[in-house]
This record gives sequence, C-alpha cells and structure tokens, in this order.
Amino acid sequence: MVRVCQDWYPKGWDKRQLKDGFHLHDTLKEQLDILIKNVVNDWDFTIIISGSGEVRVGKSVLAMQIAAYWAYEMQRLFKKRVIFEIKTNIVFDGRKLIQQGNYLGQNYSFNPLVFDEAGADLEGKKAMQTITQDVLDFYRECGQYNLLNILVIPDFFDLPKGIALTRSMFLLDVYYNANEEGIFERGYFRFYSKRNKKQLYLKGKRELNYNAHTFNFRGNFRPFYPIDETEYRKAKQEALVKRENKRRNKFQMQRDACWYIFNQELGWAQEKIAIRMENLTGIYVDQSVISDGIRHYMSDDERRRTERK
Repeated sequence: MVRVCQDWYPKGWDKRQLKDGFHLHDTLKEQLDILIKNVVNDWDFTIIISGSGEVRVGKSVLAMQIAAYWAYEMQRLFKKRVIFEIKTNIVFDGRKLIQQGNYLGQNYSFNPLVFDEAGADLEGKKAMQTITQDVLDFYRECGQYNLLNILVIPDFFDLPKGIALTRSMFLLDVYYNANEEGIFERGYFRFYSKRNKKQLYLKGKRELNYNAHTFNFRGNFRPFYPIDETEYRKAKQEALVKRENKRRNKFQMQRDACWYIFNQELGWAQEKIAIRMENLTGIYVDQSVISDGIRHYMSDDERRRTERK
C-alpha cells in the first residue's frame, strides 16, 4: 500500500487517519498511472467496479478513492483544472449522467465521473437495463471529453458486451472476507485486465461465475471517504428516496389506468371496483380515491359526460 493525496487530505480529515493522505494498493496505483499518463493525449477511459452480485461490499468507497487520486494527479502532474465534489463528480441517477458529463467536459476535462446508480443493488436486471441505456447515451454524447468514467454496478455480467469488453479498460470486482472470529470485513478486490475480463465475461456470464477465469492480482483498500462521509450518505439516501417515489408513482399510474379501464371500458361502477378491491386485498379504498384516479385518464368529453350524470 502506498499513501497518496497527502496535500488534499491532511491528518484529521478522517477520524481513522494516522497520517496525511490515504492508502492505495501499489499495483492498482501503477495501473491507474498508466491511464493518467495517456489520457492527456486525447483519450478517455472507463473502469468498471462490480461486487460479485453482492450488496454493500464497498464498491462506492473504492470508486471514490480512485476518483480522488485521479483528480489529484491531474492537478499535480499536468496542472489541469480539477474539481472533486459530490454534486459534480458523482452521479446517483442515470438521467443526470449526460448533464454532469457535459458540465465536467466543458469546464473540467480530464476529471473523474463516478456513476453509482442509487438502488441498483436492490433491483437487479430490470435496473441494469435502464443503467445500460443511460451509459450508452452518455458515451454517444460525452465520449469526447477525456474523462475517467467509473461505473459502479452490482454485477459485471449484467453489462452488454460493448461496455463490458470493448469500452472498459479493466474490472475491479469487490468482495468481503470473514476474519478469524468469523466477522465479515469489507475492503477487498480482484483486478481483471482488459484481456482477462473478456475471458471472465465469455466463460462466466452464463452461470454468473466469477471464478470462471483468473484475475491478474488481488488487493485491498481502507474504509476512507475522500468526500465528506455524512454529506455523501445524505446525497445517496436522497437519491434512493427519489427513486422509490418514482417507482411508487409508476405503480399509482398503472393502478389508476386499471380503474379507468374497468369503469369506462368494461362498465364497472366505481362502488363495485371499491368493493372488489377490498375483497381481494383486505384494504378499504374510498370511492373518491377511485374517482380521482379515473379522472386522470379521462378525455375532456368523458369528464363532461360524467359531470352531467
């Protein structure tokens, strides 16, 4: 382990710090340094960080550490204009990925952008379809900005070939270990080069087998937050709440549409719908709620006919 970013993170930034800066795995640093040396020659790079399909194993922490080191070195080595903040360098909602990519690319080229979709760990393949489309749209519009793109995803095998094999430089698969007392400890990763991650994907995708092909090396990282931990957790929680509200709104729209179909197209009275709903679910639904829901889908003519009744 080598200590990095001492100027940005003096002792005391994190309560767990014993000295300035934070630790980065030696061989991982060497791999990042290769990309750093080349990105200034009009390249852009993508790194994938997965969690073997597991949740809360530390993917986001490693992503932020890599991003912080990248921004620090861009400033130190090449005097680039850098920024490293939650609002500018970390995206929790794929719909904002292009917006943030454009902002960084136009104002802070060569900077890192972490895409860490809030809630993706909990929604599986359905969420990954949306994430994949967001990333592809981002590449089409923002691929020329010389950024380091860090994709934090639940499962490497959910990615399409274009991103998993072609677009990304290497894979860091994060996992946890149990210590001698049987206590789970976060902070471990396996590094797969471009060639090895290709073989892993081709051999392991069918059975989601992360042991299907060998990794280049394994390493560890410390629980250090290069962005204020409280602020980060708050921002991610807010993104989770927005995602949940969006999901609930979708279900409500579908529910109201069903009520409209039963009432307007199948001729069920609102009272009948309410009684049937209560019989099926055991939950009382006031007729006024059903009426309001149906009105969302009514045309102007349908509303006028209903009012005349």
